[in-house]
Amino acid sequence: MTIGVRRVQYYIIYLAILFPFSACKKEEKAPNIIMIVADDLGWYDLACYGNDFIETPNLDQMAKEGIKFTDAYAAAPLCSPSRASLITGLHPIRVNITEHIHGNHPAGPSQKLKTPDISQQLDSSFTTIAEALKTKDYNTAFIGKWHLGGGKFKPDHQGFDLNIAGAWNGLPKSFFYPFFNKGEKPEIQNSSKEGDYLTDVLTDKAIEYLEKQQDSAFFLSLNYYSPHVPIEAKPSIVEKYKSKRGADTLSNKMPNIHYAAMVASIDENVGRILDKLKELSLDQNTLVLFTSDNGGLSVREVPAFAKHTPPTDNGMLREGKGYVYEGGIREPLIVRWPKIIKPNQENATPVIAQDFFNTFMEMSGISEKTVDGISLLPLFKNETIPDRGLLWHLPHYSPQRGKPATAYREGDWKIIHFYETDRYELYDLKQDTSESNDLAEKQPQKLAELKNNMKKMLQEMNAKFPEPNPNYIGD
Repeated sequence: MTIGVRRVQYYIIYLAILFPFSACKKEEKAPNIIMIVADDLGWYDLACYGNDFIETPNLDQMAKEGIKFTDAYAAAPLCSPSRASLITGLHPIRVNITEHIHGNHPAGPSQKLKTPDISQQLDSSFTTIAEALKTKDYNTAFIGKWHLGGGKFKPDHQGFDLNIAGAWNGLPKSFFYPFFNKGEKPEIQNSSKEGDYLTDVLTDKAIEYLEKQQDSAFFLSLNYYSPHVPIEAKPSIVEKYKSKRGADTLSNKMPNIHYAAMVASIDENVGRILDKLKELSLDQNTLVLFTSDNGGLSVREVPAFAKHTPPTDNGMLREGKGYVYEGGIREPLIVRWPKIIKPNQENATPVIAQDFFNTFMEMSGISEKTVDGISLLPLFKNETIPDRGLLWHLPHYSPQRGKPATAYREGDWKIIHFYETDRYELYDLKQDTSESNDLAEKQPQKLAELKNNMKKMLQEMNAKFPEPNPNYIGD
C-alpha cells in the first residue's frame, strides 16, 4: 500500500516537472495600443493645457486618469516629417523627410538658400510600428491622415491589416461629405451621407474596428485630419462658441470660434473611443496616447484655404507651425493605461515623438528598438529616463514663412541656428518658455557647448543642409 502511494506521488511529481502549473495558465494578452494624432493641434489648444476658451472635457478627464506631459515634442514643425517619425521611431533626417511632402521644387529667385531634396514617400525599407508589432501577432489598423506616400507606400503596404482613408493626401477638400473627390475614398464615402463630418466618420470606423478586436491584441493608429485647414466645423458647435464669445465674435481674439469648434469635435470623438473601450471591457489594458503632429497654425494660410485663418495662437509659446520655436514643435501628450499608469500624473521630462516606437516595443515584449528614441515606460511608472539632447532640423522654407533652421534642446537649454544669416539664439526654457530673452551673447560658454553637441548629432545622422542659391536676386 505504501509503495503504491509513493508511486502515485512520484507520478504526480513527474507530471509537474513535464507540465508546470504556470504553463497551464492562460497566457496574459499583450496590451492593446491606440495612438490618436490630431493635425495642427497646438500645445495650448486644450483646456488641461491652459486654454480658457476651448472646452475639452474628455481629454481633460483622460489627463486626470493618466499622465500629462508638459514638455512633449513633435519630431518636426511640419506634418510629413513628424508623421514619419511617429510611425518609425526614426528622426526625420534618417528617413530623408525633413519637410512636408509636396514635390521637390527648384529654389526661386527670392530664396537666399537652395534647400535639399527629400523623399516623396516613406520608403518601405523602414520598419513601422505596425510591422514590428505584427511579429507579436498584433492586429493593426490605420485610420485617417497618412501623407507619407500613395500607391505601394500606403499604410496597407507598411504593416497595417486595415487602411481607411490613409493615402498621399495632406488635407481633405472639405470636412463635410464627400470630404475628398467623389469616388476617391469609397471606404468612407460609401457609408456616409450629405452633412456627415469627417472627424465623426473616422471615429465611426475606429469604433467598428474596436468592436471586432475582442480576441487578439491590436494597434490602432487613428489620425484625424482636424483641426488642419480648411477650418470648418459643425454649425451647432460653432453656434455654441459664437454665443460663448458674445460681442467679441468678429474680433481677432484667438482661437477663432470655428477652430474652437473643430477642437471640440476632436474631444467629443476621443470621448467616444474611451467610452467604447469601457463598454467592451478593454479599457484597463489598452494604452491610449493622444498627441499632435506639429504646433498650431498661427499665421494666415494660402489664399485657397485662408478662410478663418489664422485660426489659433500658441499661448505663451513663440510662433507656431512651420517654425522651430516652441510654438511649432511643443505638443500636448496625454497617455492613459489604467493597468500601469496611476492617475493624476504630470511630467515635465522632455520627450519626443520618436520615443513612441521604443515605448510600444517594450510594453509589448518586443526587443526591436530604434536609435533615435527611448522607451517612456519608466516615466509611466513614475521613474526617470536618461538625460539626452533633442534635435529638430528644418533646412527648408516653410509655407508659414519660417526660415531654414536647426534647433537643439538639452536639459532646460535650447539653441537655434538660422542658416540664412548664420545666427544663433540661446534660451533657458525653464526661465523663459516664451523664448523672448536671447542669451547667446550673455552665455557664450553654454552656447559653445550646445553648438558642439548639436553639430555632433547632425553629423552622426548625416544631415543635409541648405546651400547658397545661385539664382538668388533678392526679395
